Amino acid sequence: MKRFYILLIITVLANICFAQMKPKELEALKNDTTLYYGLSHVCNTPDEAMENAKTELYSNIAKNCNANAIYIPGNGDGDQQLQAIIRTFKERIEEKSFDKAVVENDNNEEYQYIICLKRSDFRAMCDDRVNDIQRYISKGVKAEANASLEDALKDFYWGLMLCYAHPQGKKLQFHGDSGTVDYEWLIDRISGTDGILKSFNFIVPKENGIEETETGLLMKLKVKTTNGDDVVSLRCECHDGRKFMPNTVRDGKLIVQLRDREIKNFKIKVNYDFKDDAKKMNAAVSNAIELIKVPRFANNIYNVDLEKTISVKKEEEAKGWNKIEKNNAVEEEVYLGKMALIESALRSGHIELARNCFSVEGYNMLDTLSHYGKMTVIGKPEYKLLKYKDEVICRSILMQFDFRNTIGFSQEVVFRFDTINKVVTSLAFRLSNQAEYDIISKTKWPEDSRLVLVNFLEDYQTAYALKRHKYLESIYSDDALIIVGRLVKKTEIPDRMTLKLTAEEAELKKYDKDTYMKNLSMCFGNNEYIRLRFTETEFTRANNTNDVYGVRVRQEYFSSSYGDVGYLFLLVDLRGKMPLIHVRAWQPDKVDLEKLMNMSDVRFN
Repeated sequence: MKRFYILLIITVLANICFAQMKPKELEALKNDTTLYYGLSHVCNTPDEAMENAKTELYSNIAKNCNANAIYIPGNGDGDQQLQAIIRTFKERIEEKSFDKAVVENDNNEEYQYIICLKRSDFRAMCDDRVNDIQRYISKGVKAEANASLEDALKDFYWGLMLCYAHPQGKKLQFHGDSGTVDYEWLIDRISGTDGILKSFNFIVPKENGIEETETGLLMKLKVKTTNGDDVVSLRCECHDGRKFMPNTVRDGKLIVQLRDREIKNFKIKVNYDFKDDAKKMNAAVSNAIELIKVPRFANNIYNVDLEKTISVKKEEEAKGWNKIEKNNAVEEEVYLGKMALIESALRSGHIELARNCFSVEGYNMLDTLSHYGKMTVIGKPEYKLLKYKDEVICRSILMQFDFRNTIGFSQEVVFRFDTINKVVTSLAFRLSNQAEYDIISKTKWPEDSRLVLVNFLEDYQTAYALKRHKYLESIYSDDALIIVGRLVKKTEIPDRMTLKLTAEEAELKKYDKDTYMKNLSMCFGNNEYIRLRFTETEFTRANNTNDVYGVRVRQEYFSSSYGDVGYLFLLVDLRGKMPLIHVRAWQPDKVDLEKLMNMSDVRFN
C-alpha cells in the first residue's frame, strides 16, 4: 500500500511538471473567429514564452483589425507601425486577455502559451480611445477660448497622439469648435499659421529686464500672447549658454539664468508633448509618445535677442486692491525698514541675519522655506502694505526656487507682520494673478471676507510646500468630508448645518479626517518637495449667512513623484477665529459651481 501511494505521488507530480493542452482544444481557440490569439513557440522559461505569446497576439490583432492608420515615415513598414499602435493598448489588453498553457515541462524547461483576447473587447478599447480623443479636443477648445494656452496645447497634442495610436486614425472624425474635425485639424491648431505654438512673444523689458549676477545674467522676461495678454502658464526649456534647462512661465513672467554675461541672444523651446505628465496621468498617451516616432514641430523654438528691449506697461492692480489699500493704510516706514533687512539676508543666503525681524514661528517658516530648493531673490521688489485686523500684510518678494531633478519656478512670497511687536509671524506663497483677481474684484462681497479668503488660500497652498501638517490638521473640522469625485454625500456637519443632495450623488469615495491626515503625512515623507498653485478662483456664499463660502479653485499639484491638474472645492466656514474646512472635494474636470454644490442647500437649522 505504501508503495502504491509513492507511485501515485510521483504520477501526480509528473502531471504537474508536464501539462499538455489537447490538440483539439488548441485548434478550437485558434479557429474561434470571436478571438484574437497569440501562440508562442516553445521557450526555456515561462516569462520568455509569455512575452513571445504577447508579441504574436499584437501581430495577430494588427493583421486582422481592418486598420486604416495614419502612416508616419520613420516607423518601419506599415505592419511594424501597426504593431506599435497595438502595443499602445498594452495595459488594457493585458487586463482583458486570458492565457492558457500549451506546454509546461519543468524537467525539460519547455514552455509554450497561448494568449487570447475577445475581438469585441478590442473594439471597445478602440471606441474608448475615440471618446478620449473627443474629450481632449473638447477640453482643448474650451481652454483655448479661455486663453489657457498651455492646457489647450497639452489637450490638442495628447488628442493627436491618440489619433496616431488608433488603428483607424486616418478616418476618425470628431466634433470641433466649427464642425467636423480630424487629426489634420489638430496639427493645424498646434502648429499651423494661427496655431498655439506661434502665439507667444518673449519680451525683454527695457526697464529692470536684465540683471547682472555673480554667475552671469538674470533675465526677467515678460511673456505675452499675440493678442497682448499675459501667458498665465507655459512650460519651456531655456538655453543658459551651455544646455537647455527646464523652466516655467507664470503669470506672464519668465526668469532665466544665463551663464555668460556677454551673451547677445538665447533660445527658448516651448514644451508641447508634456511626456512627463503623460507618464503620471495617461498610460495610452505615454505609450504613444514612447512607441510612435512622430515628426517634431520645429516652430516651438523662439530666439530672444537681448538687444531688442521693449518698454512694458506697468502692471495694474487687481480691481479692488487700490480701494482696500486706501481703506487699510499703515505707517510704512518701520515695516519697510524690516523688509530691507529681510531682503538683504535673503540675498546673502544668511537668513539668520534677519532673525530679529521674525517671531519664533515666523522664523521657523522662513528656515523651512530656505531649504525648499535653491532660493534666490529676483529683481527689485516694489512693496505694498495694508493693515488687516491685527496684521500688516506686505506683498511681496519675487523668489526663484531651483531643484536638482525637476523644473524650477519663480514665486512671489508674502510677509505678514503683527501690529504689536512688528515682526513677521507668517509668510505665504502669493496667489496667482488670476486667482487673486477673481476674489478681490468681487466687490459685492464684504471686504473682510475677501481678505480672509485670500489669506486662507495663500496659507493652504503654502502649507503643502512647507509640509505644515499640524496647520492643515487644524483647519479641517473633526468630521470633515474629504472627497475624491464630483459631489458630496448628504451629511451633517457642525452647527447642525446640512448638505441636502440627491441619492445618485452619494456613490463617491471619501476619507475621514484621520485617514486623510495619515495619508498626507506619508505623502510629505515620501516627496522631496510639493507645490500647490491656485490659478483660478470661484466662490459663492451659503444661504442665510455671510460667513460660509463654497470655494472652487483650479489646482496645479506638482511633487517629486507625482503631478496633476484639477479642480478643488472647499466648503469654508469663516465664523470662528480661523477658517475651518467642512468639505474638501477634488475632481479632474471643471463642473459649474452650482452643479457641484448648490449653496442654497447648505442650511442652518
